[in-house]
Amino acid sequence: MKIKNLMTAKIATPVIVGVFAISSVACGQSYGSGAAESAVPTATTSYGSGTTQVAQVAQAGIHTAWNDILGAYVSAPDSVGLTHFNYSGLKGNAADSAKLEAYIRSLEAINPDTLSEDEAVPYYSNLYNAVTIKVILENYPVKSIRDIKSGFVPGPWGRKLVTINGKPTTLNNIEHDILRKQFPSPYVHYMVNCASVGCPNLPNFAWTPSNYKAKREEAAAAYINSPRGVQITSKGLKISSIFKWFSKDFGGKSGLLPHLRKHAGPELAQAIDNGARVVGDSYDWDLNE
Repeated sequence: MKIKNLMTAKIATPVIVGVFAISSVACGQSYGSGAAESAVPTATTSYGSGTTQVAQVAQAGIHTAWNDILGAYVSAPDSVGLTHFNYSGLKGNAADSAKLEAYIRSLEAINPDTLSEDEAVPYYSNLYNAVTIKVILENYPVKSIRDIKSGFVPGPWGRKLVTINGKPTTLNNIEHDILRKQFPSPYVHYMVNCASVGCPNLPNFAWTPSNYKAKREEAAAAYINSPRGVQITSKGLKISSIFKWFSKDFGGKSGLLPHLRKHAGPELAQAIDNGARVVGDSYDWDLNE
């Protein structure tokens, strides 16, 4: 995620997609059980059209390793609804750190151009989040992701951290050039996580073709009804800066309040119905640990 000056970021090639046998691990947030959704063959080789490859991705088992990592290292929501990631725990666990690295490599082996939208949106969102965790671990301990620079620019979003279809790719490319442009939806912002307190929660499960549409709406409701998303004040609504930075994605000035109202709990819904308007915004860049 980047506030301004968003940096912009086909060929069919043989790929081998490895799937890893992972032991289950405990602890997680309320959005999902953290359990793997299905099993897949040990490996699949895909040539040309990627038909076999797509069938495997659709089974969701390709995301099993990431699902297990999230289930182990994402906490239950705290008293204000924030989940925390145990970076020190993962950094100190060589096996799970290797599992994270192997998971990212397995996604790099996939040609996402062959994926349907319902496969691609979870693929890119999981990849973004996994790479973000990886870059935090490489620089941990840090107080904020913005302490990790891209040259002189705060944050790692302009760094080429992952390879997609043989092309070095940045987190900005994944979020802004792929997800927001190719699959435009306000709910993209509830799926990608920038390792910050102010961001919508990192879930304790992997996004999959079968869960992402319902789960990202749950994530929207959890965020909007938390003080990180919207605060009701005597003067009006103080919103997350995400709704300001990416106003267009939420329908502009005329679209934001209906979006918030759709997911609002009773208190926020009443405030909006009584004419409350946006009076300010804020964002907390502290690390979500």
